[in-house]
Amino acid sequence: MKTPNTPDKGTPASAALNDQDYLALASSMINVQSLTGPVPVDPDIADAMGAFSEDALSADDALDSHFDGVDPTADAEASNNG
Repeated sequence: MKTPNTPDKGTPASAALNDQDYLALASSMINVQSLTGPVPVDPDIADAMGAFSEDALSADDALDSHFDGVDPTADAEASNNG
């Protein structure tokens, strides 16, 4: 009977995960762990999962995008004054 710490005779000593296999395995583990809530993820693994940083708008630009230059309260103020 083989003990758990004994290497398999058929597995070469140089057998290891390459980077691609490691990232795929780590990505699948992140998916499983995230079922219970937020999980911190290594940036390299996140990149392999397709994550990206959203930098299209700054916070000020995002707020300004809600307004087109017309005061949305102008009609309400005019109707209350007269």
